[in-house]
Amino acid sequence: MNEEDPYEALRKALNEFVLRVPKSKTFHKLLEMLYTPEEAKVLSIFGMPYVAESRIARVAKKTNKSPEEIEKMFEKMVAKGTLFFRRSKSGKKLYSLAPFIPGIYEFYTMSENDPPELKKEILRILEDYFFEAFAPEVFYSPGYPFFRVLPNNAPIEKKIEIDQQISTETKILPFEVANSYIKPAKYIAVGKCSCRMHATQQDEKPRCDRPLDVCLVFGSVAQYWAEKGIGRLISHEEAEEVLSIAAESGLVHCTTNNQDMAPEAGGMICNCCSCCCFILQGLLKTRGRGGLAKSNFKPIFDQEKCKLCLTCVKLCPMNALYHHKPHLDDLSDNYIYLNEFECIGCGVCATGCQHDAIILEKVRDTIPKLGAEAFLHYVKEKDH
Repeated sequence: MNEEDPYEALRKALNEFVLRVPKSKTFHKLLEMLYTPEEAKVLSIFGMPYVAESRIARVAKKTNKSPEEIEKMFEKMVAKGTLFFRRSKSGKKLYSLAPFIPGIYEFYTMSENDPPELKKEILRILEDYFFEAFAPEVFYSPGYPFFRVLPNNAPIEKKIEIDQQISTETKILPFEVANSYIKPAKYIAVGKCSCRMHATQQDEKPRCDRPLDVCLVFGSVAQYWAEKGIGRLISHEEAEEVLSIAAESGLVHCTTNNQDMAPEAGGMICNCCSCCCFILQGLLKTRGRGGLAKSNFKPIFDQEKCKLCLTCVKLCPMNALYHHKPHLDDLSDNYIYLNEFECIGCGVCATGCQHDAIILEKVRDTIPKLGAEAFLHYVKEKDH
């Protein structure tokens, strides 16, 4: 019997994660450039990324290799950003696969590893695969979304309007805003945005002037970032400052679509721009809306305060706003128009309005699932 191709075996192992990786010649090529055949063969014995963990001794026994060989191999991959670990309570390393996204892409991009030209080629192939196969898999799914938008606190704190048709209480629930999401976390790390790093490497210059050090991760991933040197541990107050800087820079807070991933399980808040970042780029290029849950808010415009400066139109990452030119003599139809289908409720327009003409109104009562239940719903409700 012919032995299975090690890269296909590794793909199948990576496919155990809820965000699956479809078969593709492009992905096979990517794995060939990231892993040696021996590395791929060894890693294929792992189960679900982030979940199925192994110590070096166990892997050595299963692969008939010495612990020294496995440790050398694993530490090389950790340094490269292609293998994940966390520390047990006793301080021992527990290794696991990282998924394609969020995982390998971010860790590899942020790490100092391959020569610049090789890394540029690997990231080009990775980007090709993302838009060729991965983004359609995620964003065309009509079921439970994997990602979710967190609006910035500032425009909500200005004034909150509650739609009377909604049964929820008028208070804002903790999972609905970014600042509340970070409070339970024991470990928080900040690092450079892998998407903007990637874009800069590909273009050989920045695509935008948005800040780089705004990517937040929690729990075991925060510890991994800090130990690898691709991020640094920060306080809750520093994390709130990062969110403020991101919001003031017109970035969108995105996270996983569940209520309680921050404390120990390795949650994250990406602060995304539409010119570089894969989540928003995936939405814009596929035109799919299944992979991202909108926030529970939408912008409301005060036409008397609005100066038609068009700042909000320029800032909107989803191109959901435009200036409706007037037809009437009294100019009452001269206003900013909101396309609610395109709007994701991020609040970037409200944060950026210098005339306090935009507030966020709560218009939905969508409640994400708890913890692992969210991922089970994502898998269950997928139709492809």
